[in-house]
This record gives sequence, C-alpha cells and structure tokens, in this order.
Amino acid sequence: MKKLAWLLMLLPLAAFAGVGEQYAQRWPLLLASDGAGAYRVALDRDVYRTTAWPDLRDIDVVDARGNPVAAEVFGPDQPLALPVRRVTVPWFPLPPQEQGDTPALRLSAQFGDHGRILRLEAEQGATPPADGTARAFLVDLSSVRDNAQALEIDWEPGTPRESSYRVESSDDLQHWRAVSQRVALLELRQGGERLLRNEVPIASGLRYLRFVPLDASPALPVRAVRVRLDTDYMQQAMTWIQAQGRKVSEQGRDYFVYESDGRYPISHADLAMDDYAVGEWTLESRDAADAPWRRRAGPWVAYRVGGERQSVSPEQDVGGAPVRDRHWRLSVSGPLPAKAPTLRLGYRAEVVVFLAQGQGPYALVAGSATAKRAHAPMPQLVDALRADRGRDWQPTPAYLAQPQKLAGDAALQAPPTPRDWKAWLLWGLLVAGALLVAGFAFSLLKRPSAQR
Repeated sequence: MKKLAWLLMLLPLAAFAGVGEQYAQRWPLLLASDGAGAYRVALDRDVYRTTAWPDLRDIDVVDARGNPVAAEVFGPDQPLALPVRRVTVPWFPLPPQEQGDTPALRLSAQFGDHGRILRLEAEQGATPPADGTARAFLVDLSSVRDNAQALEIDWEPGTPRESSYRVESSDDLQHWRAVSQRVALLELRQGGERLLRNEVPIASGLRYLRFVPLDASPALPVRAVRVRLDTDYMQQAMTWIQAQGRKVSEQGRDYFVYESDGRYPISHADLAMDDYAVGEWTLESRDAADAPWRRRAGPWVAYRVGGERQSVSPEQDVGGAPVRDRHWRLSVSGPLPAKAPTLRLGYRAEVVVFLAQGQGPYALVAGSATAKRAHAPMPQLVDALRADRGRDWQPTPAYLAQPQKLAGDAALQAPPTPRDWKAWLLWGLLVAGALLVAGFAFSLLKRPSAQR
C-alpha cells in the first residue's frame, strides 16, 4: 500500500478543489459493497445527454464534500472497465425458529441509502446467537443492480454437514414469498476429497432473501455471502437510441438528417421502419453544422421482408468508432422515400473507475463548460490495490441513482472571454504617445519661422 500512497501524492493539487456550482447535474452513487477501495460505474443515457465535451472531460466523481477523487473514463473493452464476477453482500443471522416453520417474527430494520440494511432486530425481542451463527439468516441484495446468477455462501470448513432451506424473497422485510421450496447446502469429506455445494441459483431483481431451515441440522457458520454476476451479459449488452429524421435538400440532392441528443460513443447503426423502400443507403456524420460530412457506414442495402419468417438487414459497423457526432445524414442511391426511416444508433456504455478517497457518499458529476477532470494514473493505482488484495481483484460495481440538478444549463454556458487589459493599456500608451508627438509638431508649426 506504500506504492498506492506514493501515487496518490502525485495527483495534481487541483483535483482536490471543491467543484461548487461548476456542473449541471450530479448522480449519487450506490456502492455494491463497502470497503472495496476502487469502483466502476457504467455511464447511462442521462450522463451522455449532460456532458458538453466529446472527450468527456467534464465527467468526474466527487466525495461528500464536493472534492474530486481520482477517476478516469475507460472504454467497455479496456481491462479496467471489465465487470467483476463476484460481489460480497451483507447477511444477518435471524433468531431461532421452530423447525420447518416460517419465521413468524416481524423484523425491524434501520435502512441506509437506497434500502441497504444497516441494523436488523426482531420486534418480538428475540435475538440471534451472539457468536453470529444462525440456522436462519437473511441476505441483503438491495445494493446489487446487475444481472445475478447465483448466491455463493462461504462457511467455516471442517465438520461434514448437510442443511436444507426454503428460500423466500421480500421487498419490505414484512411480506415474503417463496422463490425456492428446497435448496441443499452441504460439505462432505472422504479421505482427502471434499465435496462442496454452496451455490443457490437466484433471479435478478431480488431485494432481500431469507433462508428458512427445513431440518434440524446445526447452524451454518457463515463467513461471507457473495453474488455471482452475469458478466457475459454486461460485456455484450448494447444500448440503442432512436432518432427521427427530416428531409433537406443540399447542393441539388435530397437527404434525411438526424440530430443526436447526447455524446454517445456510437459504434453501430441500423434503420427501422414499418415499411420503407428497399434502397442502398449511406450514412454520414459531423459534429458541427459547418463541418464537412464524414462517411460512417455504407453503402448498404437495408430491407425488411415479412411472411412466416421475417428477415431484416444486419446492423452496420460505424467507421471510426466511437463516434460522438451530433449531426447524422442518410442518403440513398435512388429517390428518397416519402417517409424518413428511423435511425437506430447503438453503443456500449463506457465506465468510470474511481478510488474511494475522501469521505463518502460519492457522486458522479457532469456537464460543465469550464471544469476538466484531473488526470489520474488509474492503471497504476489499481495495480497497487490488486497487489494488496489479490491477483483476481477488480473494481467493485457502483450504480447511478436519480440525477439531481446543480447549476443546470448555466454550467454549460461558456464564460465571456476576459479582456486583455495589458493589450488595451499598451495600445492606449501608443495612442497617447502618438498624440503627444503630434501635439509637439503642431505647436512647432504654429511658431514663426525665426523662432523655429
């Protein structure tokens, strides 16, 4: 960790100045687990709509005091942007119940941000075992927003055991429904071999899970509970935005033009319309109204064929991806159809990786004409953390909450160009000097020749 501390000292001092009202919006961040050291948060459509710069310089992460922390933006294919496979989640032992019965007690919980349980008690006064072991236990999944595949329960190895549970789900800790009637957790040993079954398949979107024992087996000495995430889905998922076009005529040709509402990293394009003429299309883009058009895709034949088995043309790769241009133009080899096809633009979200510096909670900020994220040696910082926490360690997920307005559109307005007072002063001195010389010359001309 000495290497990590040394690298942090190299960060620019400007990175720790308060951001104040420099940004248009902020997004509070929900951390999947505490104490991870570094986190990754995928950008969503609202962030891309808010950022003002094509290089995303005005996207940053701040702590509770508004001070920026070390953060960088990475493409979805870069190593630091890859999602972590497992996330540790909180679990709580429950007071003992009658064998096979659904716990009748009602739970009283103290909640933190976004529904995370901070403290759990039974309203009837029953208390869980002091040693932390319990036959019934509760798992808090409220901080996990990615697609989940299974729970992995880690317990103290040693004594052979086999325990059966009914798994129940709840959104409020008061009303429960069964999601699995019987799951078995076991550990068996024979000679030097060990048979372990500690996985429980689960669906995504669950908030709280309760494990109710179905037999008289001893309490399970749980050490940790992890969620295994569907990282393949997260890496392959693509977001599509749709733009509606209008017909324009330029230089004797007709086109359909479209406007993008954000700085999305566009990598694919497609056409969608209930019924449009088959044609050979070409897609172009530019970032400013006075910039030249650049070809991005095509010419390609777009089609949709109905019948028992529908067929559609494949989506197109966009050259030079990612492309963040605001203006897009479609042309066709023949006459333009009467109705513009819907332009579908696809992208894979980029990721902000940041260190848990300063004081939480943290927030992502975006949208500024003047602010610029300080450069941080993030690969070296993460390598230092990985050396301390294990080779397979990856930044833990964090998630964007609902955006909150800061300075709004005012932050996106460029400040007026400051006047160069030195130049004005120099010109003033030159003019004054010229006037002074002209005055001397005029006074000399008015004198009699003898005096001159």
